[in-house]
Amino acid sequence: MGKGILITGGSGFIGRNLAENLDSEENRVLVLSRSPWGAGLKRVAVVQGDVCKPETLPSAMERCDTVYHCAGYVSFRKKDFDHAYKVNVEGTANVLDAAWRAGVRKVIHLSACAVLGFSRDPNRPIDENAHPSIQPGSVYAYTKHLAEEEVQKSVKRGMDISIANIATVYGPGDRKMNSGSVIRAVARGEMRLVPTGGTSYITVDDLVTGLRLLREKGAPGERYILCNENLSYLDLAQRIAKALGRAGPTRVLPRVLYLPAVVAGFMLERIPLADRDRVALMSAQLVRESFGYKYYTSAKAERELGWRPKRTLEEAVLEAVDYYVEQGLL
Repeated sequence: MGKGILITGGSGFIGRNLAENLDSEENRVLVLSRSPWGAGLKRVAVVQGDVCKPETLPSAMERCDTVYHCAGYVSFRKKDFDHAYKVNVEGTANVLDAAWRAGVRKVIHLSACAVLGFSRDPNRPIDENAHPSIQPGSVYAYTKHLAEEEVQKSVKRGMDISIANIATVYGPGDRKMNSGSVIRAVARGEMRLVPTGGTSYITVDDLVTGLRLLREKGAPGERYILCNENLSYLDLAQRIAKALGRAGPTRVLPRVLYLPAVVAGFMLERIPLADRDRVALMSAQLVRESFGYKYYTSAKAERELGWRPKRTLEEAVLEAVDYYVEQGLL
């Protein structure tokens, strides 16, 4: 059997779904994890390691010819900047350096659509050529932007690395309740009002398909947006509600409340989280962005990779709910 595939962050939402998909075929898959855990997959081996501890990476890298760098830290709170920088920027540099030294053939780096910014015009979706000015206060977007700079440095020295810019992911496995917090709020009837803007989503199954295509067809140093659809926040909430058989919100937050909402977001992000592993989705930054449009186009991925999303939002939501109930999260 030839060299295998290494997944950093393999115990997380995206990494676990990717590992399960690759386990179904003749692939030798290694999952990098900070602590031992039972993958429960036939061809998947768990290797203890940490992207923030470069000394733990070489032994796993030497056994692989492909690396999916899924590990990352999501936070929108300024107080988490140092930790986000350590994981997202320094961790990426560590992974790429170890891959370079081990002679890894291909790296797929998971980035985010957040680095591409947002628009005030819903009729002009953003593509891979966007390079907005991102300030350190936008913790997640800024550190992921710096991580992409680390990628480009490694591409210049000859590495084959492709970048996946992904939208908000829906589907089973989201233990940190990122998209799950929206589903839970709708399921409980807690979402009365929605922001005026809109966002983009991708189902986890379609994302995994895109990541596999990037391994085969992704060009070095190129970004590829992976998103299924662009929806206003009202449409998103109402479609989730309909899938769950619930009554969804019908009202949009008036723009006159923009400044009070930003202030409320600023105050709420100062409240400590009971569980640090959960993603705090209320911050001044996110409130500002929610009055704009995070609309993107995946035309490049469709054209160059042959990627075609097949799963609907409703399917992903119902599968996610089954998972949340099973895990005691809903």
